[in-house]
Amino acid sequence: MKVILIKDLKGKGKAGEIVDVNPNYAMNVLIKQGIAKEATASNLNDHKGQMDAKAFHYGELVKEYQAMAEKIKNKSYTFTLSVGANGKAFGSVTKQDIVTALNNDGFKVEKNMVKDFPPIKAVGGYKIKIQLIKEVAFDLNITVIIK
Repeated sequence: MKVILIKDLKGKGKAGEIVDVNPNYAMNVLIKQGIAKEATASNLNDHKGQMDAKAFHYGELVKEYQAMAEKIKNKSYTFTLSVGANGKAFGSVTKQDIVTALNNDGFKVEKNMVKDFPPIKAVGGYKIKIQLIKEVAFDLNITVIIK
């Protein structure tokens, strides 16, 4: 019997997938517990509409992030570090500093979008990888100077 999964089901599939299961298991477990619904013509049509809408909205999100990436990647940001008498830096430039700088410029970026970034404790120029979503990534140029 074919069913449309409403929730992820270990060993069978993820939510939104159409899977073939034993009819007794489908009726007595999956449908009763709200994990799946029967793959009738009506449900399949609704499912196709939902999947098309989801794909459309994801495509729009990709376009939005690509436009934002084009605006950001040509920018350069400068951060300052305080240095003691012995030349040792106080503090560091963190992911949160970069996210705050981008958000202050009007770009909606979250901390988890900054990839492979150890805190910077030295003066110099750096390229930071920003991955907005799976399809959209770019390098951001930052410069760290002494205060």
